Amino acid sequence: MEQVATKTLPRGYRGLWTDVSFQEKRAEGKTEIILAFAVLFAYLFLVALYESWTIPIPVLLSVSVGVVGSYAAIVMTGLTLDLYAQIGMIVLIGLAAKNGILIVEFAKERRAEGIPLLEAATEGARLRFRPVMMTSFAFILGLLPLVVAIGPSQLARRDVGTPVFGGMLTASFIGIFAIPPLYVIFQSLRERLRKSARPTAGRTDERVSADHPAVGE
Repeated sequence: MEQVATKTLPRGYRGLWTDVSFQEKRAEGKTEIILAFAVLFAYLFLVALYESWTIPIPVLLSVSVGVVGSYAAIVMTGLTLDLYAQIGMIVLIGLAAKNGILIVEFAKERRAEGIPLLEAATEGARLRFRPVMMTSFAFILGLLPLVVAIGPSQLARRDVGTPVFGGMLTASFIGIFAIPPLYVIFQSLRERLRKSARPTAGRTDERVSADHPAVGE
């Protein structure tokens, strides 16, 4: 449109973007920044929830599967990654993270009770599989009217619904199976780091007691 306007408009005239097109023009090239901040917010929220810097990582890695499915849905339907699609992808990050939160939270509780790590992850996936799939499919079916929308503003509704629809399908059928092994990997890494830190803390306590002997000594 800008190229056509510069060639066809009479001298002294110029074109300007307005309304949604103006907002999309301002947001051009900022998709990566917006998604990065959305992922960072989700990560910090999960850090506060699990009180750990490593446990939220498997949840977010499973979300990345949904993001890939969202991009694939946009490409397959011939839509563009405009302002509406970006909003849909931000919504997807929160919805796809829900699946990981339900499984990891239960596995984390079972691990705290002394259950072996692999058994805790397997039990969490088995017991939470049906609730996760039921809520996911309920939401996916609720998105169908947006995906097949016709009439006024149909492109806006499709741009919002299609990324979330494709991303939730991918996260439900593929991403959910990646959560338990990812949890086992990062939980075992966390426990190894804790074990390696304990001897260091013990040597530090011994050094402090040697430098500052008790009054009785």
